[in-house]
Amino acid sequence: MDPRLQEMIDHHEIRKVLALYCHACDRGDAMVMASVYSGDDSFDDHGLVQAPGPEYAARMTASILERTDAVWHVLGQSMIVVDGDAAGAETFFLGFMRLRPIDGVSKLNQLAGRFVDRLVRIDGQWKIRHRTCVRDTSITLRV
Repeated sequence: MDPRLQEMIDHHEIRKVLALYCHACDRGDAMVMASVYSGDDSFDDHGLVQAPGPEYAARMTASILERTDAVWHVLGQSMIVVDGDAAGAETFFLGFMRLRPIDGVSKLNQLAGRFVDRLVRIDGQWKIRHRTCVRDTSITLRV
């Protein structure tokens, strides 16, 4: 196969993993979110929550279901570099979380940042081995 075609396929498959993570997060689906990680050897560092991928997925989705009425992620450009069965990706994101009212006050968190990922191909499928969430800016608004 032409190496350029393989690179296009790899980039497409990696972007699908990144989108699936956001889809699962936005819906509070711990099983689907956990499926994007390489297993217990993976790690997600989201600042306040740092854990192996499957544990992170369980903890984060529990928090989302408990504390929010809605969550939305929008992914921006990804810089992806593939080296055989390993890859690195830096992907810009916007995140919006409508928090459940506390004492009658509703809030909306808005985040902008980057997912910095190391991925591995396992049995033909790309998985996140290590993720660092870099928050470039955030704001909380009363709504």
